[in-house]
Amino acid sequence: MQTMNPTLSRTLWALLLTATLAAPLAAGEIIIPLSAGVADGTTYATRVWITNTGGAARRWTWSFIAPNADGTKAPAGTSINVGPGATVPVTGLAPAGQGGMLLATGAPQLVLTARLEATAQDGSLRAAVAGPLVSGHDLAAAGGTLHLHGLSHKQGGGLVTNLYLINASRQAAQCRLDAYRDDGATIATGVRYTLPPLSTRVVDGALAALGATNVDEARFAVTCDQAFYAYARVYKPGSAELNVMKPAEPLGP
Repeated sequence: MQTMNPTLSRTLWALLLTATLAAPLAAGEIIIPLSAGVADGTTYATRVWITNTGGAARRWTWSFIAPNADGTKAPAGTSINVGPGATVPVTGLAPAGQGGMLLATGAPQLVLTARLEATAQDGSLRAAVAGPLVSGHDLAAAGGTLHLHGLSHKQGGGLVTNLYLINASRQAAQCRLDAYRDDGATIATGVRYTLPPLSTRVVDGALAALGATNVDEARFAVTCDQAFYAYARVYKPGSAELNVMKPAEPLGP
């Protein structure tokens, strides 16, 4: 009986480990980005609804990952039980006023909806918009590019754009941001961000940070060297104007 060369064996194990760490979300895993904060008396938070479409009770488990934190080292998750046919609204998913993301797992009988809400000081709902839910099908592959449209920044209490970058790999990622005006003129190119494994990076006032303080209909192009996702929140702080800009869809296959 032949035995494998020890050097070859170590090489194969190293390749297997690398592939495992770089792999994006597994079946049954989903990332729920959490937008949060307080601006001009308005509180922003993410609400999630879970429905069990099956005939038996199912458990839904999530771990909170703070911005810029290594998600592979996140504390053990929290679980709730969802009865058959039941719908459970879930709030308080993160420490008060803190954004980040959830890494959630559950059976395929569980279906989810996320909504970003803006609440006034008296508790009334000022604005709401569907929030992103990121499964393996939504991720861009390493080396791919996602485009975000409809981005604005206006001085003096106008619109602001916050950029959200998500590294869905269990290895650190290097991401590049290019920004353009609607006529194709360059705002900035080659802006680099390093993201820890399984993490999110929030760039508040992203256009202003790039020197564009009075711009409408800008576009971001984001590329990372690991599987990733990106979106933007375009809003007027303290008002009912609130938008979530998800990646643009290609026309072709």
